[in-house]
Amino acid sequence: MSDQPPELPPEDGPSITAHVTATGATADYLRQLAAVTGQSPETVTIQWAAGQVVVPDTALGDDPAVPEWPALFDGPPDLSEPAHPCLRR
Repeated sequence: MSDQPPELPPEDGPSITAHVTATGATADYLRQLAAVTGQSPETVTIQWAAGQVVVPDTALGDDPAVPEWPALFDGPPDLSEPAHPCLRR
């Protein structure tokens, strides 16, 4: 048994041509991601098809596993009232 990695085929070997189509919410997400990252939508879609980009199942902020903001805060509801005079000093 050899510790050497297998040889890769020569670069001038037969090529593979593939077409990828994204639709609906996935396509919208990929377009927005492309705009934010400065890449073309085609490049981001190819990365998605290759498994390099993960498209979330739900829109950001719509995940039912994440509680609403007030549930995340454990302090008194009037916390800002006593803090206001301290901030004005």
